[in-house]
Amino acid sequence: MHGFLRMYWAKKILEWTPNPATALDIAQYLNDNFALDGNDPNGYVGVGWSIMGVHDMGWKERNIFGKIRFMNYAGCKRKFKVQDFVARYPVALVNADSIAQSTQNSCGLKRKTGSESSSSSTKKKTKK
Repeated sequence: MHGFLRMYWAKKILEWTPNPATALDIAQYLNDNFALDGNDPNGYVGVGWSIMGVHDMGWKERNIFGKIRFMNYAGCKRKFKVQDFVARYPVALVNADSIAQSTQNSCGLKRKTGSESSSSSTKKKTKK
């Protein structure tokens, strides 16, 4: 996986988890088990950069991220052809929909769609 994509999904994990420690554990586990550079210094630094800001400067403070560099879907669209990338892995969409359906059925959760899933609309309170 390209470093840019790893950074994006690790930041999404940070957004979806209750705290940075949990996000780091999950992202490191996924990277170690599914990335070519898993269990490698480059993989650890890539995940650390995404979630903890390792080797990065401080940015404007935001909810959830603090001073960690923020990334969003619009940035991905500027960096690479998202639709072409998704089209290369059609089974991934089927798997994601299947997981969403099973989660909805077992937990009573509703999957966000369209404008509801915008990362800019997601807010979490942070302790000061």
